[in-house]
Amino acid sequence: MHVYKREFSVSEGNYFFLPAAEPSACFEIQFPPEGKITRLIVKQAAGDDLAADFTVDLYDREVCDTVLSGSSVSAGDQDTMTAELAKIIPTQFAAAGDAMELRSGHGYSYRNREGSYTVPVRKVYLNIAPDSVVNESRWEVAIECEVGNESN
Repeated sequence: MHVYKREFSVSEGNYFFLPAAEPSACFEIQFPPEGKITRLIVKQAAGDDLAADFTVDLYDREVCDTVLSGSSVSAGDQDTMTAELAKIIPTQFAAAGDAMELRSGHGYSYRNREGSYTVPVRKVYLNIAPDSVVNESRWEVAIECEVGNESN
């Protein structure tokens, strides 16, 4: 088993940005095409004007209308049933100013469903939906998965 981890933070200059007045945003994250999510932490960056309660979803395929690498886009028009079927983890909630933390010893298995075994798509999609943000906001994320099996 191998551990793969990505971190996005304001201090590193690679955070996620949600424009003002957007109800939610989807972010494409380059990630192994399959594995077990063992850790996901999402928090609004310190120093933003307005903190808000928020929910987080993680998907195994693109379910938002448009997703750009490193950019945010509106996810308000997504097909609810498709989004439910594409979820890797249950919807997570965090109160304003708190971090959303999901840690799992057994992990949440996923496989990106956009590619094939011979031509895999190496992505997961993170949707962040603040309850009441009207100003632009910055989001920091840490995501970790286990790849392979214990006999490797």
